[in-house]
Amino acid sequence: MRFLTIGLGHCGGKMASSFKAAAMEEEHLIVDVCGVNTDRADLESHGEIPDGNKLLIGSGRGAAKDWREGQRAGTEARDHIRNLIRRLLQPDTDIVMLTLGEGGGSGSGLAPVVAEILGELGRECMALATLPFREESVKAKVNAAKGLDLLYRQESVKALVLIDNDKIVAHYPDRALTDAYAEVNRTAVRTFIGLLDLANTPSQADRIDESELRSIFGYPGFATLANHRTYANMVTGLDSMLRHSWEGSLFADVDPTTAAGALLGVYGPTGMFTTTQVDRIRRVLKEMLVGRDATLGVYPVNHCRWVSYVGIMTGLDIPQKIRELMGAAREEHRMQEQVLEERRAQKAAGLGFQLSTERPRQARPTLVPVPVSLVDLEARAAYAPRDSDISNTLRRVMEAINGMPARQMADWELVEHVREFVDASEEEVAACILRLKEMGCIIEPRAGVLQVIQ
Repeated sequence: MRFLTIGLGHCGGKMASSFKAAAMEEEHLIVDVCGVNTDRADLESHGEIPDGNKLLIGSGRGAAKDWREGQRAGTEARDHIRNLIRRLLQPDTDIVMLTLGEGGGSGSGLAPVVAEILGELGRECMALATLPFREESVKAKVNAAKGLDLLYRQESVKALVLIDNDKIVAHYPDRALTDAYAEVNRTAVRTFIGLLDLANTPSQADRIDESELRSIFGYPGFATLANHRTYANMVTGLDSMLRHSWEGSLFADVDPTTAAGALLGVYGPTGMFTTTQVDRIRRVLKEMLVGRDATLGVYPVNHCRWVSYVGIMTGLDIPQKIRELMGAAREEHRMQEQVLEERRAQKAAGLGFQLSTERPRQARPTLVPVPVSLVDLEARAAYAPRDSDISNTLRRVMEAINGMPARQMADWELVEHVREFVDASEEEVAACILRLKEMGCIIEPRAGVLQVIQ
């Protein structure tokens, strides 16, 4: 088989290099590799990628840990990326794989652009991506969430396999981080190449061919890989072993019952593959899937002390890990924006220092993130957006009321008066007025009547 690996950014380039190094030991496998990066020094460090297959885009100094920078660089270099891929794609290229780290700027922003280019060239692809640690920065989580969302939507992207970085600590608690990363890459690469080897391994029983492999890779959605090896005398039943084959690995946890299809190759002693045992494996494998497309390869080996298997599940539902990532990225970004808005307001108000000869300036109120409470103005603010969504409107409303006379007016009258100077909906203005009332910038002398404090 022949496949093309496109390494995107720092992490993607390292995985692409690992694919090339591993493939050099395989007689029946040809791996073409290339790397696309916004960081010159990092791109040059990937020794397994030929210099002619390296493409530097953007400023050459990185993507500032911002997916927008990676996307912008990829969009500006679309023609160069297309020419590189077109040159490397061969008539016998069976699989195209994108490798990347979700969380940085280059990989997260570049991957959707490259996937779109592949679609324009009439090719489909798989993607192998790492997820950020749970304790990484809000920028890493936003990059990963946005990058995954854009990549998942691309029609050309089929199987999307995720490596869960949070599992690295459990698997390699005392290893140096660089060594742990390298081992994760090797594990992922060995698993995938082991899967491809199924089509090149002879068997006296049921074997998997290349067409079956290409078919299983074509299901859209998330995917996961499995790779396990144990002593044969410790296996009581192949079917019970199979039930745990998708757990405990470095890949993100998934729900196997949501899979559209699965493919599994099992190696072991010849005597272990009785008709009853193989029938149980087929039954369990098929029952696990919602799509019922289960393909089993059986590879008996004489005088073998081991039982091992390698497999893939595709067409999976969105993993819980991804749902949690999306929620965490959204919430932490909202909190960060609130803090930044408060700092901007404090800066505008100044430090309060003035000399006795200076004319006193009216201090602008400091914004404090207080939840909106709909005590008054219910009819107008019932559908107001969340507090984090009205920060820009709030600033303009503050500017509008600064020059207003300190007279009393009905709540609806104040809303209409402010809307003469602020282009915003009635609901947004009502929510902002309510916020300013809670801050003490507006008082309520009596029910339904408001007054701006000068």
